[in-house]
Amino acid sequence: MRLKVVLVGERRVGKTSLIQRYLKNHFAEEYTGTLGGRVYPINLEVGLDGDDIALTHVAFFDLMGEHSVRNVFAEPFFYGTQGVLAVCDVERPQTFHAIKDWLKVVTHIAGPVPVAIAFNKVDKTESLAIGPEETAWLREEFPLAPTFMTSARTGQAVEDAFSTLVSRTVDAAMASDKKSQNARLVRQRILLFLSEREARGASKNELFVSLKQVEPAQIMEELDHLVRLASVSVEESVPGTFVKSADVAPTSRYRVTARGKRLASSPRDEALMIEEIV
Repeated sequence: MRLKVVLVGERRVGKTSLIQRYLKNHFAEEYTGTLGGRVYPINLEVGLDGDDIALTHVAFFDLMGEHSVRNVFAEPFFYGTQGVLAVCDVERPQTFHAIKDWLKVVTHIAGPVPVAIAFNKVDKTESLAIGPEETAWLREEFPLAPTFMTSARTGQAVEDAFSTLVSRTVDAAMASDKKSQNARLVRQRILLFLSEREARGASKNELFVSLKQVEPAQIMEELDHLVRLASVSVEESVPGTFVKSADVAPTSRYRVTARGKRLASSPRDEALMIEEIV
């Protein structure tokens, strides 16, 4: 499994320091700002349910805290992101509220990916500027995001923050893959059913009866997908009746195309067909 995880947040919140502590168990006192972005790859073994293990190649993207990342370079930086660690500085409450803007941009491009939030620099307890009111606001805005009180200097909760996020990202990726496999299976069953009926084709109701274990909404979604792939053709017709045709709803009849027949016999060709259409 290959994963892309990005770290976002304002300047000087400690994103680079957290990565350095997690990957190298190292902390540098002097501050060096990140220009653009830097990628930190690592291979990890992530435990799954039972005794299974996911062999995971994770690319951590450490991005500069300049707002130009959000305003200009968001698409190339955040496209394909599968997990996000949002970092704020407990000494500067403005960095805390900026998390909402960062996550809004990421999720707009990458979708609803797993998120974790790190309140960094908690070793400086005398300067703590985030209290119950701020954390209550955060939980209201991001109820599913786990939060961690971290210190890159001491290492406090750093391992926990990263390992929790990676584990959630792996789970989300596996769930997405399972959903994709299920969708491919439904499309395969539709094509096989239509192939057996040849020129007769089938109506929506006939497909619903044939695939009664599948929700009608999913059948229609996958039918639309197959029509876009030119694997299934659809014809609208008004049944013969003495009632004026304007008062009769047209019925859809689906037929498999030559491409669909080929896909029914070789489902692995679907990815190539999708690339061709795109």
